[in-house]
Amino acid sequence: MDLLTKFETVEMKADTRISESDRIFCEAHQAAYDSARTSLPELEFIWNDMLGQQRELLAPTGTSTETYLVSYDGLKLSDTVIQQQLHSLHPRFICQLVSYFSKTYHFSIEVNDIIDNLVPQKPADRWADNYKELDEKYTKDLDELALRYTDVLEQIFLQTGGQAFFEQALLELKEKCRQAFSNDGSEYSRFEQKKSTIQFTGYACSFRDRYGGGEWSLADRTKNILRGIAHFETDSFDSVPGSLSRVLNRYDSPDNQYEFPDCEKLQSLRMFKNGRVDMKFASEACASQFIEEYMKTIC
Repeated sequence: MDLLTKFETVEMKADTRISESDRIFCEAHQAAYDSARTSLPELEFIWNDMLGQQRELLAPTGTSTETYLVSYDGLKLSDTVIQQQLHSLHPRFICQLVSYFSKTYHFSIEVNDIIDNLVPQKPADRWADNYKELDEKYTKDLDELALRYTDVLEQIFLQTGGQAFFEQALLELKEKCRQAFSNDGSEYSRFEQKKSTIQFTGYACSFRDRYGGGEWSLADRTKNILRGIAHFETDSFDSVPGSLSRVLNRYDSPDNQYEFPDCEKLQSLRMFKNGRVDMKFASEACASQFIEEYMKTIC
């Protein structure tokens, strides 16, 4: 399916699918990007005027035009540098928006695909007969390009199939939980519910002996389960209970047990030397609900 067909088949509602805080962020970066696009050519004009004055004043001496304008450890300007900065605004603008939405909603976005679709690409074959004409057109297109933040949003929505960002984030989160311990018949990475406790086996954690004690750490896939539980607790990607956040951000610990007093659904976690991890929920129904919604069901 080509890009035009995708645009026709996915209904775009960029302005209604983002929050007010998202819109404020986008509009601020839009204004800064637009201002830079205007200011840099003005800087280039001023710079050339400065060079012209210096060239005229220093002409009788044969001294370099840039003697008083550029120094080794100070100001460095040129037409080339200003043009490079001007052309870099477009991918930089895209990357700022993509980074914001990816971090805010915790889902993956292929930023290079968006850049390829929105920003003119430099001709690849330098030996082509018409390379000079193609390169001049490429430069002209870059100079005239004026992106809108809605252009970037539409590209992101294409990648999510038109789903709102929180929907895509939840889809990816549940898929990570499902893949973490799949019960696919392998002896590794499995889980089993025993009343209100879910037992995760197959190197769900590790223990390293140390002089005078030892260190416990959770496997990355086990932490994915905890990220799913954080959403299960709060129904949000922005709010993570403090006790859960501390476990997620800890690499290793001398303790093999954690309590979660600020959680309503998850009560405790315990690690064993054989790699098993037990997570105890408030009730058997609560444990079953988490398995059904986050480890079996894909939105």
